[in-house]
Amino acid sequence: MSRTAEEKGLLAKLASGILDGMVGDEREYRGYKSVFCGKYIKDGIPVSYRQGQSERFFNGKENERIPGKREEEHFDTDDQKLAFLQKYGWLIDDDEVRAYSAKFKPGRK
Repeated sequence: MSRTAEEKGLLAKLASGILDGMVGDEREYRGYKSVFCGKYIKDGIPVSYRQGQSERFFNGKENERIPGKREEEHFDTDDQKLAFLQKYGWLIDDDEVRAYSAKFKPGRK
């Protein structure tokens, strides 16, 4: 599949590390236990994660902390990276990425 110049430029930006960092804010979903969800870009690879709440217990001497279960989805291929930018690009502080994401925003009915 051939890529447009815009898509090639965005993939190059991702690979260079300019867009690395958090994408939006971490969200907390409360229920029986809290679940934390978020997205970030590290080394040019977008990652979406879900992490359960950590637990603490007293083992007789001191408090111990057990981290919650963490699931990560890595967007490794170019197609996955572009799909990530289409869906979440509006959360990234970069004008080109926001413009690209806006093209795929569903219109109002």
